Amino acid sequence: MNNKPNLFLIGSPKTGSTALAKNISQHSQIFLPKYGKERFFDAITYYDYQEDCPVNSLDDFLSSYTSKEATESRYRLDPCALSMYKKESIENILKLSPDAKFIIILRDPVEASISMFHQRLSYVDIPMREVCDDFNKCWNLLEDRKEGKGYPKGCRNKFLFRYDLLYSYQNYLPYLKERLGDNLFIGFYDEYKDTPDMFFDKLFSFLELDAIKIESKKINKSAIVKKTLFLNILNKIAKNTIDIRKKLGLLGLVNIQKNIVSKYRKPIKSVKAEQKVYDFFKPTYEYLESLKNDKYHSPK
Repeated sequence: MNNKPNLFLIGSPKTGSTALAKNISQHSQIFLPKYGKERFFDAITYYDYQEDCPVNSLDDFLSSYTSKEATESRYRLDPCALSMYKKESIENILKLSPDAKFIIILRDPVEASISMFHQRLSYVDIPMREVCDDFNKCWNLLEDRKEGKGYPKGCRNKFLFRYDLLYSYQNYLPYLKERLGDNLFIGFYDEYKDTPDMFFDKLFSFLELDAIKIESKKINKSAIVKKTLFLNILNKIAKNTIDIRKKLGLLGLVNIQKNIVSKYRKPIKSVKAEQKVYDFFKPTYEYLESLKNDKYHSPK
């Protein structure tokens, strides 16, 4: 029985990767597990502490791919969106699935940083929430964060707050291009958003699948949530009871929590990054421009 994933969406966050996984799984030959993000191969980046990882064994991870639908599909997709940042993650994937194919979506680094910042403000849980609602002030904390300071109290997912590391693509892509070769698809967020039909045609061609019409839906859109004591308590209850709710089949209660949280949402204000942010990403912009002219950039 073939239950090994062989298609990996490895980066980067806030580039529509969650929606992309859902979108391409509309193809009859691409299987996506029900819960989508099991955090196995990218757990070493996402979690600061191994004990936080909900999936600690390969057998547990592969159990999501044992259904008839999975084993009969040409591709079994793992949307491990933070795997691009660690060579260890890529090597572990190749050890399991040597002929796997990989997808990366790249976005304007300043836009992506601001979007990730907004996502941090969508969390009620203090360790996962940015320390203030001013992007430029948080950017100025990056020097402290290099030293392990300036993070939210109790933070156990520090990489998610390192906007400088998340979107300096030139630090990661050269290795990925050399290691993965023709099994790597590099797409651009703007083309994915603005010309989706062309984008998906190129992606399915890369996968050697017949193109289909994709019914695209936005997923995981950032939204700021106001901090309140009530939401903090609700969030703690939800986190502390998740194992029990899984056993009782009460995961639907998550929707109730989301509906309550939605009442505390507030509009996202336009953010203007200071010039120093653009200056920092100058090498990234230059690298992105070079990518658009090489053979790895499929959608044209």
